[in-house]
Amino acid sequence: MTRRAGAPRSSRPDAETRRLPNIESADVSSDVDSRLRYRVIHDQLKSAIALGKIAPGLVLLEGPVARIFGTSRVPVRKAFEMLHAGGLLITFEGRGYLVARADGSAPEPLRAPISEEALGFDRPPEPLDIPTNAERIYDSLEAAISLGIVFGHFRIDESNAAETFGVSRGTVREVLNRLRDRGLVEKSAYSHWLCGPLTARAVRQDYELRTLLEPAALRASAPTLPREKLEAALRDIERAIEDPGSIHAAALHHLETTLHDTFLAGASNRKLLATISHAHMPLIVNHAFYDAFRLHPEMGTLTEHRTVIELLLKGKFDAASEALAAHLRNGETRTRQRLKVLAVLPDPSLPAYMQRIA
Repeated sequence: MTRRAGAPRSSRPDAETRRLPNIESADVSSDVDSRLRYRVIHDQLKSAIALGKIAPGLVLLEGPVARIFGTSRVPVRKAFEMLHAGGLLITFEGRGYLVARADGSAPEPLRAPISEEALGFDRPPEPLDIPTNAERIYDSLEAAISLGIVFGHFRIDESNAAETFGVSRGTVREVLNRLRDRGLVEKSAYSHWLCGPLTARAVRQDYELRTLLEPAALRASAPTLPREKLEAALRDIERAIEDPGSIHAAALHHLETTLHDTFLAGASNRKLLATISHAHMPLIVNHAFYDAFRLHPEMGTLTEHRTVIELLLKGKFDAASEALAAHLRNGETRTRQRLKVLAVLPDPSLPAYMQRIA
């Protein structure tokens, strides 16, 4: 686990050197909208680059691209980061990014006006879809809960959350039900929404369940996985291993969900997959941990991913399942170590709708 360049370093993670983000003061609505929008921008640019519609070497800048998509620079910046992590964009000695050649090499910079035509669009992009209220608040609610449960046991006040986000209680309830399906919150006998605490025991139990079930699901799903999907996943991992500093929290989350969700989805036992999804709380909290502290993935995590994918490509499904089990056992150790780091930090500033019970 390595810290991003520019972040403060210290021999001990005390309150003076490592502070948690202020969830309460975040601009929730615009932040969530940006996260949804960057996916659309990323997908459209990725498709245009893959189809050769954007000239290799074209210098892409946030401002002009943001104007074309009719959005702020924030989601464009996030989309650029993901395209860079995927090897489609390259940094250089100048502002912006270069569009890479098809083989991933760096061409000479091509400084040209950025227009719809230059980005491979026959006409201006369609206006970005406006997310539903539930989509708009989902990521912020998940992020607050993911951090909060490490520090104690909380009750989530529906009315307060609805007021905070400017939505109805029904919208908040819809999101909380989705988070309950992920194992992040639960409902008490008195219909109160509760979350946490995430203890070492809870982590051990979730990983024990996943270590038993995920290898079985992978063994069942492996014969259905398209080779091109496996090869694409291997390329993603190889790029991450070559340059772990380029992997931010969103890119790491994509790598994790590919292995622990997408690769298992071909299993025919839906109850098996539903049970596994209920044990993903440590996975969600790890994502919040990386995002909060702007960390890069440990090399061990990446090489373990690579081993599983390489074995799948060779058709060694039993060995791949055993490698996945080993990865999960190591993941439990790493997650428990992160809990120890968080245990010495001051409580984060959480939203008022999260009311501490213990």
